[in-house]
Amino acid sequence: MFLFKKIFSRLFFPVPLSLELMWVGLVCMWLWPQRRFGKLILMSGVLTLTLLSFYPLSQVLLKPLESQYPPLLIRSTAEGGVLAKSHQVKWIVVLAGGAMNEPSLPLMSQLSSSSVLRVVEGIALYRFVPGVKLLVSGSLVEAELMSQLALSFGVPGEDVVSESNSRDTKDQALRIANIVAKDPLVLVTEASHMPRSMGLFHKQGLSPIAAPVGHRVALNPEYKWWTLFPNAESLKIAQRAIYEYLGLAWAMVRGQI
Repeated sequence: MFLFKKIFSRLFFPVPLSLELMWVGLVCMWLWPQRRFGKLILMSGVLTLTLLSFYPLSQVLLKPLESQYPPLLIRSTAEGGVLAKSHQVKWIVVLAGGAMNEPSLPLMSQLSSSSVLRVVEGIALYRFVPGVKLLVSGSLVEAELMSQLALSFGVPGEDVVSESNSRDTKDQALRIANIVAKDPLVLVTEASHMPRSMGLFHKQGLSPIAAPVGHRVALNPEYKWWTLFPNAESLKIAQRAIYEYLGLAWAMVRGQI
């Protein structure tokens, strides 16, 4: 089921979906040259790729996800102390965002940029919020590399807890609930991933405080003339949005949130 979910979702990413439509259209035009539906399918693929390449459209898709939870801004130890005292926070939980097992590369290069951002945000919160532990969660490779990164930034080993048996966010929510029990926690993950993560954690009886990071869309975007040009970054933003909407739909259908 896990493999099916991963393969199925990628069929709807902007580039694969556009190519699927274009190839189907070309085949239809070759088999039935006198019929118009092949051309329509081909054009729908071209139009999909074109529209999702524009930043104004791709950011419209992603912004509703990223804006559901405001940033958790802590700028002083006093603010962190208030958070720890008022919410009795015991854990800073950081969800992995990808990594590769390549020991010949520097630690930062083995972790994805998303994972690095999440860990750095988790370390910053750890330093501001007294008396908490830093829990990193993901696959064996992800959790190990994230732990190493935290240690390299000076977090004491006794304050770093690793959960390394998760394949997806559902697994993470379940396994983390077994570790933290009912202790209050701050949840750190990518802003677009936060709505699904919060739903999955709430389903496990947890009440995390959201600390989104890695925003890809400005809260108040300014459009420049060059944003009118199609670009690969806009496709990546659209892909992220589609991935999360599909993840939310899957979790709802499966009764996970």
